[in-house]
Amino acid sequence: MKKHPVNISGVKYMPVLVWVFFTMFTEGIFARQTDHGIVKLEISGTAGTEDRYTYRMEPFEVPGNIGQISVAFQYNSYRNEVEIGVFDPDRFRGTSRFSKSKFMIAETQATASYLPGPIPSGTWHVSLGFPVVNLPVSYRIIIELIPKTHPSYTGPETLALSDSLRWYSGDFHTHTGHSDGFGCRDTRSRRAPCQVYQIASAAHEQGLDFVAVADHNTISHHHDIEVLQPVYPDLLLLKSQEVTTFFGHANVHGTRLPVDFRLGFEEHTTSKLQGLVHDAGALFVIVHPGRPTGDSCTGCGWSADGTDYSRVDAIEIVNGTNVETGISGIPFWQERLNEGYRITAIGGSDDHGAGHGSDKPGIPTTMVFARGLSEASLLDGVRSGRVYLKTAGPQTPDADFYGIQQNQRLELGDSAVSGQSLTWVTSFLSTSDATLEILVNGEQVREVTIPANLVDPLQIQVQLPLSSGWIRANMRQNGEIIIITNPIYF
Repeated sequence: MKKHPVNISGVKYMPVLVWVFFTMFTEGIFARQTDHGIVKLEISGTAGTEDRYTYRMEPFEVPGNIGQISVAFQYNSYRNEVEIGVFDPDRFRGTSRFSKSKFMIAETQATASYLPGPIPSGTWHVSLGFPVVNLPVSYRIIIELIPKTHPSYTGPETLALSDSLRWYSGDFHTHTGHSDGFGCRDTRSRRAPCQVYQIASAAHEQGLDFVAVADHNTISHHHDIEVLQPVYPDLLLLKSQEVTTFFGHANVHGTRLPVDFRLGFEEHTTSKLQGLVHDAGALFVIVHPGRPTGDSCTGCGWSADGTDYSRVDAIEIVNGTNVETGISGIPFWQERLNEGYRITAIGGSDDHGAGHGSDKPGIPTTMVFARGLSEASLLDGVRSGRVYLKTAGPQTPDADFYGIQQNQRLELGDSAVSGQSLTWVTSFLSTSDATLEILVNGEQVREVTIPANLVDPLQIQVQLPLSSGWIRANMRQNGEIIIITNPIYF
Protein backbone atom coordinates (compact mmCIF):
# COMPACT_ATOMS: atom_id res chain seq x y z
CA MET A 1 0.00 0.00 0.00
CA LYS A 2 1.40 3.39 -0.96
CA LYS A 3 2.05 5.75 1.95
CA HIS A 4 0.88 9.31 1.34
CA PRO A 5 2.72 12.05 3.25
CA VAL A 6 0.48 14.26 5.37
CA ASN A 7 1.59 17.72 6.55
CA ILE A 8 0.83 18.82 10.14
CA SER A 9 2.29 22.15 11.33
CA GLY A 10 4.92 21.94 8.64
CA VAL A 11 6.06 18.43 9.69
CA LYS A 12 5.32 15.33 7.58
CA TYR A 13 4.18 11.98 8.89
CA MET A 14 3.10 8.73 7.21
CA PRO A 15 0.46 6.64 9.00
CA VAL A 16 0.58 2.86 8.44
CA LEU A 17 -0.71 -0.32 10.05
CA VAL A 18 -0.46 -1.06 13.78
CA TRP A 19 1.99 -3.78 14.83
CA VAL A 20 2.20 -5.15 18.37
CA PHE A 21 5.12 -6.75 20.19
CA PHE A 22 5.48 -6.14 23.93
CA THR A 23 4.31 -2.56 23.32
CA MET A 24 1.86 -1.09 20.84
CA PHE A 25 3.34 1.34 18.29
CA THR A 26 1.85 3.22 15.35
CA GLU A 27 4.37 3.29 12.54
CA GLY A 28 5.22 6.65 10.99
CA ILE A 29 5.78 10.17 12.33
CA PHE A 30 3.43 12.05 14.62
CA ALA A 31 3.98 15.76 15.27
CA ARG A 32 2.55 18.17 17.80
CA GLN A 33 3.50 21.58 19.13
CA THR A 34 4.02 22.08 22.87
CA ASP A 35 4.76 25.12 25.04
CA HIS A 36 6.68 28.11 23.66
CA GLY A 37 6.84 26.61 20.17
CA ILE A 38 8.62 23.34 20.93
CA VAL A 39 7.73 20.79 18.25
CA LYS A 40 7.56 17.18 19.45
CA LEU A 41 7.89 14.36 16.91
CA GLU A 42 7.34 10.65 17.48
CA ILE A 43 8.73 8.23 14.92
CA SER A 44 7.73 4.58 15.29
CA GLY A 45 8.57 1.56 13.22
CA THR A 46 9.37 -2.12 13.11
CA ALA A 47 12.14 -4.34 11.80
CA GLY A 48 12.28 -8.10 11.29
CA THR A 49 14.98 -10.72 11.16
CA GLU A 50 15.32 -10.04 7.44
CA ASP A 51 16.60 -6.51 8.32
CA ARG A 52 19.67 -7.81 10.13
CA TYR A 53 22.90 -6.13 8.91
CA THR A 54 20.96 -3.29 7.24
CA TYR A 55 20.57 0.43 7.88
CA ARG A 56 17.43 2.54 7.77
CA MET A 57 17.10 6.34 7.51
CA GLU A 58 14.07 7.84 9.27
CA PRO A 59 13.47 11.40 7.97
CA PHE A 60 12.13 14.31 9.97
CA GLU A 61 11.70 17.99 9.11
CA VAL A 62 13.42 20.76 11.04
CA PRO A 63 12.02 24.29 10.56
CA GLY A 64 14.09 27.46 10.80
CA ASN A 65 15.23 29.08 14.06
CA ILE A 66 15.78 25.80 15.94
CA GLY A 67 18.60 25.88 18.51
CA GLN A 68 18.52 22.34 19.91
CA ILE A 69 17.35 18.87 18.93
CA SER A 70 16.71 16.41 21.76
CA VAL A 71 16.24 12.71 21.00
CA ALA A 72 14.98 9.83 23.15
CA PHE A 73 15.11 6.27 21.77
CA GLN A 74 13.58 3.00 22.92
CA TYR A 75 13.13 -0.49 21.48
CA ASN A 76 12.53 -4.03 22.70
CA SER A 77 16.10 -5.09 23.36
CA TYR A 78 15.59 -8.72 24.34
CA ARG A 79 17.96 -10.59 21.98
CA ASN A 80 18.13 -7.47 19.78
CA GLU A 81 20.48 -4.53 19.27
CA VAL A 82 19.68 -1.36 17.36
CA GLU A 83 22.21 1.40 16.64
CA ILE A 84 21.21 5.06 16.40
CA GLY A 85 22.82 8.15 14.86
CA VAL A 86 21.87 11.44 13.21
CA PHE A 87 22.57 13.17 9.89
CA ASP A 88 21.59 16.78 9.19
CA PRO A 89 20.74 17.88 5.61
CA ASP A 90 24.44 18.26 4.80
CA ARG A 91 26.56 16.09 7.07
CA PHE A 92 26.98 13.44 9.75
CA ARG A 93 26.24 14.69 13.31
CA GLY A 94 27.17 11.61 15.33
CA THR A 95 26.21 8.13 16.42
CA SER A 96 26.04 6.60 19.88
CA ARG A 97 25.40 3.03 18.68
CA PHE A 98 23.92 1.31 21.78
CA SER A 99 25.49 3.56 24.41
CA LYS A 100 22.70 6.11 24.93
CA SER A 101 18.93 6.09 25.08
CA LYS A 102 18.78 9.89 24.87
CA PHE A 103 21.00 12.69 23.59
CA MET A 104 20.92 16.24 22.31
CA ILE A 105 22.56 18.33 19.60
CA ALA A 106 22.73 22.14 19.89
CA GLU A 107 24.62 24.99 18.30
CA THR A 108 27.23 25.28 21.04
CA GLN A 109 27.25 21.85 22.67
CA ALA A 110 26.12 18.28 22.25
CA THR A 111 26.00 15.00 24.12
CA ALA A 112 29.24 13.01 23.91
CA SER A 113 29.47 11.19 20.55
CA TYR A 114 27.54 13.98 18.78
CA LEU A 115 28.81 17.15 17.12
CA PRO A 116 27.65 20.65 18.12
CA GLY A 117 27.07 23.25 15.46
CA PRO A 118 24.40 25.16 13.54
CA ILE A 119 20.98 23.51 13.25
CA PRO A 120 20.07 23.96 9.57
CA SER A 121 16.46 23.76 8.47
CA GLY A 122 15.43 20.97 6.13
CA THR A 123 15.24 17.21 6.19
CA TRP A 124 17.29 15.49 8.89
CA HIS A 125 17.55 11.74 9.34
CA VAL A 126 17.81 9.40 12.28
CA SER A 127 20.08 6.58 11.17
CA LEU A 128 19.17 3.15 12.52
CA GLY A 129 21.38 0.07 12.21
CA PHE A 130 20.28 -3.50 12.93
CA PRO A 131 23.34 -5.64 13.79
CA VAL A 132 21.42 -8.14 15.96
CA VAL A 133 17.78 -9.04 15.23
CA ASN A 134 16.72 -12.38 16.65
CA LEU A 135 13.13 -11.34 17.28
CA PRO A 136 10.93 -8.71 15.61
CA VAL A 137 11.92 -5.23 16.79
CA SER A 138 9.57 -2.34 17.50
CA TYR A 139 11.13 1.07 18.12
CA ARG A 140 10.05 4.56 19.03
CA ILE A 141 12.05 7.77 18.58
CA ILE A 142 10.86 10.91 20.36
CA ILE A 143 12.35 14.15 19.04
CA GLU A 144 11.96 17.63 20.49
CA LEU A 145 12.80 20.64 18.33
CA ILE A 146 13.54 23.54 20.68
CA PRO A 147 13.47 27.07 19.20
CA LYS A 148 16.29 29.51 19.83
CA THR A 149 13.78 31.73 21.62
CA HIS A 150 12.66 29.09 24.11
CA PRO A 151 13.64 29.69 27.77
CA SER A 152 15.15 26.22 28.08
CA TYR A 153 17.55 27.06 25.24
CA THR A 154 18.37 30.70 26.04
CA GLY A 155 18.33 30.54 29.82
CA PRO A 156 19.48 28.52 32.83
CA GLU A 157 19.57 24.76 32.63
CA THR A 158 17.30 22.77 34.93
CA LEU A 159 19.49 19.64 35.29
CA ALA A 160 19.39 18.96 39.04
CA LEU A 161 22.03 16.89 40.81
CA SER A 162 20.05 17.28 44.04
CA ASP A 163 16.56 18.46 44.93
CA SER A 164 17.40 19.20 48.58
CA LEU A 165 16.60 22.65 49.94
CA ARG A 166 19.87 23.61 51.66
CA TRP A 167 23.09 25.62 51.52
CA TYR A 168 25.38 24.82 48.55
CA SER A 169 29.06 25.76 48.36
CA GLY A 170 30.84 26.82 45.21
CA ASP A 171 33.03 29.08 43.11
CA PHE A 172 31.59 31.45 40.52
CA HIS A 173 34.82 32.30 38.65
CA THR A 174 37.47 30.02 37.09
CA HIS A 175 39.31 29.82 33.75
CA THR A 176 40.75 27.21 31.41
CA GLY A 177 42.89 27.13 28.28
CA HIS A 178 39.80 28.05 26.27
CA SER A 179 40.91 31.58 27.20
CA ASP A 180 43.86 32.46 29.45
CA GLY A 181 43.94 29.60 31.96
CA PHE A 182 47.56 28.59 31.33
CA GLY A 183 48.67 27.85 34.90
CA CYS A 184 48.63 24.07 34.59
CA ARG A 185 51.49 21.68 33.76
CA ASP A 186 52.01 19.16 30.99
CA THR A 187 53.59 15.70 31.40
CA ARG A 188 57.04 17.33 31.41
CA SER A 189 56.06 19.85 34.10
CA ARG A 190 56.01 22.71 31.63
CA ARG A 191 53.39 25.45 31.65
CA ALA A 192 50.29 24.28 29.79
CA PRO A 193 46.65 25.27 29.20
CA CYS A 194 44.25 24.02 31.83
CA GLN A 195 41.43 21.70 30.83
CA VAL A 196 37.86 21.76 32.10
CA TYR A 197 38.38 18.38 33.75
CA GLN A 198 41.27 19.82 35.79
CA ILE A 199 39.06 22.61 37.14
CA ALA A 200 36.39 20.04 37.95
CA SER A 201 38.91 17.78 39.68
CA ALA A 202 40.32 20.62 41.77
CA ALA A 203 36.84 21.82 42.77
CA HIS A 204 35.80 18.28 43.66
CA GLU A 205 38.88 17.83 45.85
CA GLN A 206 37.85 20.99 47.70
CA GLY A 207 34.46 19.47 48.40
CA LEU A 208 32.53 22.11 46.45
CA ASP A 209 28.99 21.56 45.20
CA PHE A 210 29.37 23.74 42.10
CA VAL A 211 31.99 25.54 40.05
CA ALA A 212 31.60 27.99 37.17
CA VAL A 213 33.97 27.96 34.22
CA ALA A 214 33.84 31.53 32.89
CA ASP A 215 36.36 31.86 30.07
CA HIS A 216 36.85 35.25 28.45
CA ASN A 217 34.54 36.12 25.54
CA THR A 218 33.92 32.53 24.52
CA ILE A 219 31.60 29.62 25.16
CA SER A 220 33.75 26.97 23.45
CA HIS A 221 34.28 25.35 26.86
CA HIS A 222 30.54 24.69 27.21
CA HIS A 223 30.81 21.59 25.01
CA ASP A 224 33.58 20.21 27.26
CA ILE A 225 31.35 20.79 30.28
CA GLU A 226 28.43 18.99 28.62
CA VAL A 227 30.60 15.95 27.94
CA LEU A 228 32.24 15.99 31.39
CA GLN A 229 29.22 16.61 33.64
CA PRO A 230 28.13 12.92 33.88
CA VAL A 231 31.49 12.11 35.52
CA TYR A 232 30.62 14.43 38.45
CA PRO A 233 27.19 13.50 39.83
CA ASP A 234 27.82 15.60 42.96
CA LEU A 235 29.53 18.64 41.39
CA LEU A 236 27.53 20.96 39.13
CA LEU A 237 29.60 22.52 36.34
CA LEU A 238 28.19 25.93 35.42
CA LYS A 239 28.46 27.03 31.78
CA SER A 240 29.47 30.65 32.26
CA GLN A 241 31.45 33.31 30.39
CA GLU A 242 33.42 36.39 31.39
CA VAL A 243 32.29 39.22 29.14
CA THR A 244 35.55 41.13 28.90
CA THR A 245 35.24 44.71 27.66
CA PHE A 246 37.60 47.69 27.56
CA PHE A 247 35.55 49.26 30.38
CA GLY A 248 34.92 46.38 32.77
CA HIS A 249 34.47 42.63 33.11
CA ALA A 250 31.18 40.90 33.89
CA ASN A 251 30.56 37.22 34.44
CA VAL A 252 27.37 35.91 32.88
CA HIS A 253 25.83 32.79 34.38
CA GLY A 254 22.81 30.97 33.00
CA THR A 255 22.91 31.11 29.21
CA ARG A 256 24.55 29.04 26.48
CA LEU A 257 24.39 31.95 24.07
CA PRO A 258 27.53 34.02 23.38
CA VAL A 259 27.24 37.57 24.70
CA ASP A 260 28.62 40.38 22.54
CA PHE A 261 31.48 42.02 24.46
CA ARG A 262 32.32 44.80 21.94
CA LEU A 263 31.16 47.89 23.84
CA GLY A 264 31.29 50.93 21.56
CA PHE A 265 31.26 48.91 18.35
CA GLU A 266 28.33 49.74 16.06
CA GLU A 267 26.46 51.45 18.91
CA HIS A 268 26.68 48.42 21.21
CA THR A 269 26.12 49.99 24.63
CA THR A 270 26.22 48.82 28.24
CA SER A 271 22.43 49.00 28.27
CA LYS A 272 22.21 46.67 25.27
CA LEU A 273 24.73 44.32 26.87
CA GLN A 274 22.72 44.13 30.08
CA GLY A 275 19.51 43.71 28.08
CA LEU A 276 20.92 40.74 26.18
CA VAL A 277 21.84 39.02 29.43
CA HIS A 278 18.52 39.63 31.15
CA ASP A 279 16.48 38.71 28.06
CA ALA A 280 18.24 35.33 28.18
CA GLY A 281 17.27 34.86 31.85
CA ALA A 282 20.90 34.93 32.95
CA LEU A 283 22.78 36.68 35.78
CA PHE A 284 24.87 39.80 35.16
CA VAL A 285 27.75 39.93 37.67
CA ILE A 286 30.38 42.70 37.81
CA VAL A 287 33.69 41.06 38.73
CA HIS A 288 36.81 42.47 40.43
CA PRO A 289 35.51 46.07 40.19
CA GLY A 290 38.29 47.37 42.44
CA ARG A 291 41.14 46.30 40.18
CA PRO A 292 43.04 49.09 38.37
CA THR A 293 42.55 49.38 34.62
CA GLY A 294 45.60 49.76 32.43
CA ASP A 295 47.90 48.13 29.92
CA SER A 296 48.51 45.16 32.20
CA CYS A 297 44.80 44.52 32.72
CA THR A 298 42.52 46.22 30.22
CA GLY A 299 39.10 46.95 31.64
CA CYS A 300 39.71 45.10 34.88
CA GLY A 301 38.10 47.85 36.98
CA TRP A 302 34.47 48.69 36.24
CA SER A 303 34.01 52.02 34.43
CA ALA A 304 31.36 51.25 31.78
CA ASP A 305 29.21 54.28 31.02
CA GLY A 306 25.47 53.89 31.30
CA THR A 307 25.53 50.98 33.73
CA ASP A 308 22.03 50.31 35.06
CA TYR A 309 22.75 49.00 38.54
CA SER A 310 19.14 47.89 38.93
CA ARG A 311 20.06 45.27 36.31
CA VAL A 312 23.26 44.17 38.03
CA ASP A 313 22.36 40.95 39.82
CA ALA A 314 25.57 40.49 41.78
CA ILE A 315 29.02 41.95 42.41
CA GLU A 316 32.13 39.87 43.01
CA ILE A 317 33.33 41.49 46.22
CA VAL A 318 36.16 39.02 46.89
CA ASN A 319 38.39 38.01 43.99
CA GLY A 320 40.81 35.27 45.03
CA THR A 321 42.48 36.27 48.27
CA ASN A 322 41.73 40.00 47.86
CA VAL A 323 39.40 40.50 50.80
CA GLU A 324 40.52 43.80 52.32
CA THR A 325 43.37 44.67 49.96
CA GLY A 326 43.53 47.78 47.80
CA ILE A 327 41.58 46.01 45.05
CA SER A 328 38.83 44.61 47.26
CA GLY A 329 35.35 44.88 45.76
CA ILE A 330 33.68 45.46 49.12
CA PRO A 331 33.80 49.31 48.99
CA PHE A 332 32.40 49.34 45.43
CA TRP A 333 29.55 47.04 46.50
CA GLN A 334 28.71 48.99 49.65
CA GLU A 335 28.58 52.24 47.68
CA ARG A 336 25.93 50.68 45.44
CA LEU A 337 23.99 49.47 48.49
CA ASN A 338 24.08 53.00 49.95
CA GLU A 339 22.73 54.29 46.63
CA GLY A 340 19.69 52.08 47.19
CA TYR A 341 20.50 49.15 44.89
CA ARG A 342 19.92 45.65 46.23
CA ILE A 343 22.80 43.75 44.67
CA THR A 344 23.94 40.37 45.97
CA ALA A 345 27.59 39.93 46.93
CA ILE A 346 29.33 36.79 45.70
CA GLY A 347 32.96 35.66 45.39
CA GLY A 348 35.16 34.01 42.82
CA SER A 349 38.64 32.52 42.90
CA ASP A 350 39.47 33.74 39.37
CA ASP A 351 41.63 30.60 39.25
CA HIS A 352 43.78 30.26 36.09
CA GLY A 353 45.70 27.14 37.09
CA ALA A 354 43.25 24.54 38.42
CA GLY A 355 44.86 24.92 41.83
CA HIS A 356 48.46 24.67 40.60
CA GLY A 357 49.24 28.31 41.45
CA SER A 358 48.50 30.65 44.33
CA ASP A 359 44.78 30.71 43.52
CA LYS A 360 42.60 27.68 44.10
CA PRO A 361 38.99 26.91 43.21
CA GLY A 362 36.86 27.59 46.26
CA ILE A 363 38.94 30.45 47.68
CA PRO A 364 36.68 32.22 48.36
CA THR A 365 33.69 29.91 48.67
CA THR A 366 30.24 31.33 48.00
CA MET A 367 27.43 29.74 50.02
CA VAL A 368 24.02 29.85 48.30
CA PHE A 369 20.76 28.72 49.83
CA ALA A 370 18.86 27.05 47.01
CA ARG A 371 15.98 24.66 46.43
CA GLY A 372 18.30 22.23 44.64
CA LEU A 373 21.65 21.77 42.96
CA SER A 374 20.77 23.03 39.50
CA GLU A 375 21.84 26.06 37.53
CA ALA A 376 18.35 27.57 37.64
CA SER A 377 18.04 27.02 41.41
CA LEU A 378 21.47 28.46 42.21
CA LEU A 379 20.80 31.59 40.16
CA ASP A 380 17.45 32.05 41.90
CA GLY A 381 19.30 31.70 45.20
CA VAL A 382 21.72 34.46 44.21
CA ARG A 383 18.86 36.71 43.14
CA SER A 384 17.18 36.19 46.52
CA GLY A 385 20.28 37.44 48.35
CA ARG A 386 20.41 34.47 50.72
CA VAL A 387 24.15 34.18 50.21
CA TYR A 388 27.31 34.50 52.29
CA LEU A 389 31.05 34.12 51.59
CA LYS A 390 33.73 32.02 53.27
CA THR A 391 36.85 33.92 52.28
CA ALA A 392 39.37 31.21 53.23
CA GLY A 393 37.55 28.32 51.57
CA PRO A 394 34.99 25.62 52.30
CA GLN A 395 36.77 24.33 55.41
CA THR A 396 35.57 27.40 57.33
CA PRO A 397 32.80 26.26 59.72
CA ASP A 398 29.23 26.82 58.57
CA ALA A 399 27.29 29.64 60.15
CA ASP A 400 23.70 30.84 60.31
CA PHE A 401 22.60 34.45 60.00
CA TYR A 402 19.07 35.84 60.15
CA GLY A 403 16.94 38.56 61.70
CA ILE A 404 13.86 38.53 63.89
CA GLN A 405 11.32 41.32 63.81
CA GLN A 406 7.86 41.12 65.38
CA ASN A 407 8.36 37.37 65.85
CA GLN A 408 9.00 36.95 62.13
CA ARG A 409 12.23 35.37 60.86
CA LEU A 410 13.98 37.36 58.13
CA GLU A 411 16.61 35.75 55.92
CA LEU A 412 19.54 37.43 54.21
CA GLY A 413 18.13 39.40 51.30
CA ASP A 414 14.76 39.95 52.99
CA SER A 415 13.20 43.29 53.93
CA ALA A 416 12.55 44.47 57.48
CA VAL A 417 10.11 47.17 58.55
CA SER A 418 11.77 50.58 58.95
CA GLY A 419 11.57 52.37 62.28
CA GLN A 420 11.30 49.19 64.33
CA SER A 421 13.98 47.24 66.15
CA LEU A 422 15.45 44.08 64.66
CA THR A 423 17.30 41.28 66.43
CA TRP A 424 20.27 40.04 64.42
CA VAL A 425 20.98 36.38 65.13
CA THR A 426 24.26 34.59 64.43
CA SER A 427 25.01 30.93 65.15
CA PHE A 428 28.64 29.82 64.84
CA LEU A 429 30.88 27.03 66.13
CA SER A 430 34.65 27.46 65.90
CA THR A 431 37.87 25.94 67.22
CA SER A 432 39.42 29.37 67.78
CA ASP A 433 38.24 32.74 69.02
CA ALA A 434 36.19 34.75 66.55
CA THR A 435 34.68 38.21 66.40
CA LEU A 436 31.27 39.13 65.04
CA GLU A 437 30.96 42.60 63.48
CA ILE A 438 27.55 44.11 62.80
CA LEU A 439 27.49 46.81 60.10
CA VAL A 440 24.65 49.21 59.30
CA ASN A 441 24.98 51.07 56.01
CA GLY A 442 28.66 50.12 55.95
CA GLU A 443 29.51 51.40 59.42
CA GLN A 444 30.35 48.99 62.24
CA VAL A 445 27.85 49.41 65.09
CA ARG A 446 28.51 46.33 67.27
CA GLU A 447 31.32 43.86 67.96
CA VAL A 448 30.88 40.58 69.83
CA THR A 449 33.58 38.07 70.80
CA ILE A 450 32.79 34.37 70.23
CA PRO A 451 34.86 32.01 72.39
CA ALA A 452 36.50 28.91 70.92
CA ASN A 453 36.08 25.18 71.56
CA LEU A 454 32.39 25.24 72.35
CA VAL A 455 30.52 21.93 72.23
CA ASP A 456 27.50 23.42 70.45
CA PRO A 457 27.19 26.42 68.14
CA LEU A 458 26.86 29.68 70.06
CA GLN A 459 23.81 31.73 69.18
CA ILE A 460 24.34 35.48 69.47
CA GLN A 461 21.44 37.92 69.43
CA VAL A 462 21.97 41.65 68.95
CA GLN A 463 19.01 44.01 69.05
CA LEU A 464 19.27 47.14 66.94
CA PRO A 465 16.96 50.08 66.15
CA LEU A 466 16.53 50.52 62.38
CA SER A 467 15.59 53.48 60.23
CA SER A 468 16.65 52.99 56.60
CA GLY A 469 19.31 51.21 54.58
CA TRP A 470 20.73 47.78 55.29
CA ILE A 471 22.41 45.60 57.91
CA ARG A 472 24.94 42.81 57.50
CA ALA A 473 27.78 41.05 59.36
CA ASN A 474 31.44 40.03 59.14
CA MET A 475 33.14 37.26 61.07
CA ARG A 476 36.86 37.60 61.89
CA GLN A 477 39.54 35.27 63.20
CA ASN A 478 43.05 36.50 64.01
CA GLY A 479 42.04 39.88 62.63
CA GLU A 480 41.14 38.51 59.18
CA ILE A 481 37.64 38.43 57.73
CA ILE A 482 36.57 34.80 57.29
CA ILE A 483 32.85 35.31 56.56
CA ILE A 484 30.95 38.10 54.84
CA THR A 485 27.14 38.10 54.76
CA ASN A 486 24.69 39.75 52.44
CA PRO A 487 22.32 42.32 53.98
CA ILE A 488 18.87 42.37 55.37
CA TYR A 489 17.27 45.56 54.01
CA PHE A 490 14.96 48.00 55.75
